[in-house]
Amino acid sequence: MIRLIIIVPFLLALVFFAASNQEATQMWLLAYGWSCSIGVLALLVAVVSFLLGAFSVWIVELGQRRRARRAEARVRELEAALAVHEAPRPMPPQAAPTVPGSIPTTPPPL
Repeated sequence: MIRLIIIVPFLLALVFFAASNQEATQMWLLAYGWSCSIGVLALLVAVVSFLLGAFSVWIVELGQRRRARRAEARVRELEAALAVHEAPRPMPPQAAPTVPGSIPTTPPPL
């Protein structure tokens, strides 16, 4: 929200500046010269700056995404290892307590 509070007035000022400066001005860069309005030039500079900033953020974000994917894969691997470790183990058969002098009986067939 705070970004909008900062960006919207800046964009409005830029648009008003471009609208109020419509007369063509001769410009040159080294041996190349052209004629355009200062407002259009300001809008072009703003667009190019925005695109360069977006591209640089995208490049930086690629590394963060790669680290996040590796971390998620590691979490899945550790959770699988934990699930195997905590799996219920079969109980060993327990011998029935025998009373001295009793005859062991076998269970009836099913």
